[in-house]
Amino acid sequence: MRLALATVVAASLLLGEEASATPTTHWVNDDASSYTPPGASCDDAGYSTIQEAVDASSSGDVITVCPGIYTENVYVGTSDLTISSTGGASVTTVEAAVSFYVFQVIAPGLTLDGLTIAPDGFADGDIGVNVAIEGDTDLTLNRNVVTGGRIGVNLGCVSFGSTVAHNTLTGQTEAGINVDTCEAPPFPGSHDNSIHHNTACSVTSTASIALGGSSNDNSIHHNVATSISVFGTGNDVHHNSTQLVIIDNGSGNNLHHNTTDPGVCQ
Repeated sequence: MRLALATVVAASLLLGEEASATPTTHWVNDDASSYTPPGASCDDAGYSTIQEAVDASSSGDVITVCPGIYTENVYVGTSDLTISSTGGASVTTVEAAVSFYVFQVIAPGLTLDGLTIAPDGFADGDIGVNVAIEGDTDLTLNRNVVTGGRIGVNLGCVSFGSTVAHNTLTGQTEAGINVDTCEAPPFPGSHDNSIHHNTACSVTSTASIALGGSSNDNSIHHNVATSISVFGTGNDVHHNSTQLVIIDNGSGNNLHHNTTDPGVCQ
């Protein structure tokens, strides 16, 4: 009886600890009259920049971004954050302060939703979202607009498990969405990523959706794109509409139900 009672008490204490660890919502507004972290609304914001909110966050927190233009390069080193806008990409822009990644992601579990992301120029570091994680990335990019830059979204060469969906990418010179930048062994490549329902109409030198030499077992479907280039093996590429023919340079990839329409990106 005493053992059973002790077990119940311990379980109750554990549940109490879990209940107390609720996520914090951090409010960001670039032109609030004053700031009291973490904030409570756009009128009562906690931070003037996204980076300040990221630095103040713990794993699992939510960063809510109010309409405005945020000139900064954001470094995300905390896991399981959600960064989302209140008004959507049409009224919420994050533009590079310097010629480098607008969002540099080194921690897994990030959700990035409803932002316009604007890299500065077309140098090597001019990337909208750069994922530099070796392992399970668990990244979700949803309903963002990436304009310009060398690459819109770059999934690092040993990352896997990302979802890039319902985004619009325009004006990139190399690739709108790039999966894997390590072209050969011993790198295992980016794998098991899902790229779907995006519009990637970039003026590129390679492809607006590009899968590198060691990118395997990714799902690329229901996208509208200028072009798609597929290397690797085991990739499932289906129900995409492209302005140019899809190029399969790999082996064992499954391409089906794709269409070519010269006017799809005009």
